[in-house]
Amino acid sequence: MGKRSARVLNHATVGQHLALPVAAHLARTQLVPDPLSAFDGPHVSETLDVVASGLARVAPLYVTEPGTSQPRELSAAELEGANVRHGATQVELRDGRTLAGVTMRRADLRQAIAVLKTQGLEELRRLSPPEPPPAASRAAAPNLRSQLGEIEELLTPPLVAARLERANRLMVGIAREARSGVVSNLAMRLMSEVHQVRGADDLPARLRSGLSRLRAAIDEIERAA
Repeated sequence: MGKRSARVLNHATVGQHLALPVAAHLARTQLVPDPLSAFDGPHVSETLDVVASGLARVAPLYVTEPGTSQPRELSAAELEGANVRHGATQVELRDGRTLAGVTMRRADLRQAIAVLKTQGLEELRRLSPPEPPPAASRAAAPNLRSQLGEIEELLTPPLVAARLERANRLMVGIAREARSGVVSNLAMRLMSEVHQVRGADDLPARLRSGLSRLRAAIDEIERAA
């Protein structure tokens, strides 16, 4: 890697956010069976698009609007039907907007990779040689409703660190084992909210709303089972 490329990469990874192409590249090295094998440019670009699309399904993405300095989280409605293009450098929204400079939080990337490792990416499998299904896919899904009930108890104020850490672990478990992109995305978004409420005296309305949406999504997949 040349000096200029190294400077660009370092700039893209400063702070708590990673540029989406960087996040997709890091995730690719863990999700693709042989990431160091020689691929042509279009194949690598397509793989990054697929990986970034998977990240968008299970973790929050952010964009910094013109004239602002703080990243804004993209809503689930904005990302619904969105397409990632050009090596994850552009996110094309359904309303016609094209976003460049989309980022994700470092803290969310690690959990998102763990979720995608468990769930798998069907689009990625179409780009790679077929592999036998992991043992986890043959295991029975856990009682998501029970896990959510424990999370709700843990998020009863006061919101002390030990209880929040336990809630986070349960949310990671839900995201990994739900086998549903909607549930995984909601669980990861809820984790992002929980990171911001340590020591709070009450549960913010946004966090209560996130719990409600997660509960509704779990009800939906349990009804469909």
